[in-house]
Amino acid sequence: MAQQGAGHTRTAAPRPSLVDLIKVVLRLGPKQINDEIQLAIGQMKTKGIAAGIAAALMVVGLVFLTFLVVALIVAAVAAFGLIFELWAAALIVAGIFLLIAAVFVLIGLLRLKKAMPLMPEDAIRGLRLDLGVAKEGSSFDPRTLDRQDAERRRKKEEAKREAQERKKQQAKTPGEGSPKKPSYRELLRRTAQRREHLGSLHDEIRERSDKESLKSEAQGGVAGLKEKLRGAGRSAGDADAGEAPQGSGADHEGPSAGDFVAARWKPLAVLGASAAAGAVFLRELTKR
Repeated sequence: MAQQGAGHTRTAAPRPSLVDLIKVVLRLGPKQINDEIQLAIGQMKTKGIAAGIAAALMVVGLVFLTFLVVALIVAAVAAFGLIFELWAAALIVAGIFLLIAAVFVLIGLLRLKKAMPLMPEDAIRGLRLDLGVAKEGSSFDPRTLDRQDAERRRKKEEAKREAQERKKQQAKTPGEGSPKKPSYRELLRRTAQRREHLGSLHDEIRERSDKESLKSEAQGGVAGLKEKLRGAGRSAGDADAGEAPQGSGADHEGPSAGDFVAARWKPLAVLGASAAAGAVFLRELTKR
């Protein structure tokens, strides 16, 4: 019977350690963020299609508005035709529109040149100067920023050239394409499963950390109790040693208090550890 019962027993799988759980969380976290980004891109594509349809309807409305403007232009030409020849009236109206268009284009170009580049360069440079002064103090040289900018531009140009060469190589070898992207439903399913896994890992990590803290507190209580018992034994032994010369053979009659504590310190330590663990457990229950 004992052999049959032993045959049915199964060895429990070893539980992963706290470090392994943290490694799994760190490995799954970036994947979850990547899939969330893919979901956002898919949702933006769907909304972009809807926005494109709305924009197309607005363009149709603008086309009919253009027809209205054309009708007004024809009316202006007809009005000038009452004074001049028809061809001359059309040229006069076209010249007026050309002049208005040229004025607006020149104003727009001037404002665009003043606004270029479209980045707050002074604010960015001032922030970088502040960071440099915060790191190096008054010994910071602002010319290092210019060298960094030149190095950054050089790296960008090199990266651009490498990307162009990579595109050319991919165009030469069309069979070696990138892996197929997951569908929107697949991303939803995968992120939901990974989210549940991360939640379970988080709960297990918190449970492990609580157990470790309780264990460390219990061990600290046991160590403190042992130290107190040893101190009590030493003090009792010192007291017996001091009273031995004046007594009348008391050491030979029975064991001292120090010997009693030294002989039974293990049961007392276990009792103290149990009391400390019970106190810690009650404190956790009152917290929750």
